[in-house]
Amino acid sequence: MSRRLACAVLAAAACGAETHALAEQRQADKPAAPLVSVIGCAQRSPQGTWMLTRATEGVETPALFMTAKEIDEARKKALGTNRYLLLGTPEFLTRDELLKTGQRTEFTRPEVANATGQLQDGRKILVKGLLITTAAERRLNLVAVQQLADACQ
Repeated sequence: MSRRLACAVLAAAACGAETHALAEQRQADKPAAPLVSVIGCAQRSPQGTWMLTRATEGVETPALFMTAKEIDEARKKALGTNRYLLLGTPEFLTRDELLKTGQRTEFTRPEVANATGQLQDGRKILVKGLLITTAAERRLNLVAVQQLADACQ
């Protein structure tokens, strides 16, 4: 084998190994629980659990926050047929509800309680959260909640 051919073969092999390593890294960087955006109806059970009912299919999103355009477009979208259990809800309740959750009063003073009040029963909402899928159900670990309408229609 000529020296040029040997160099070309080595370069191609190195390039292929690097491409394979980059592909593996991208796969490893992909989160196990993707961040998704979902529209639906907030529903609180008598036991206090929160569900998102009549929900759209989750759409992957790169941003934790919601833009005004995204909120406006979500108001116009039709509801769906999906259902999600909502996790991480206390920060999206009212301040009083937040302080009633678990041991919050032990480490949070009422004047500094950070609660948005956006999660209210019977309202149409747009949420962003980490999608956790199990055999029994789909769950959303909330990172953002925005009310879209006072009634869920």
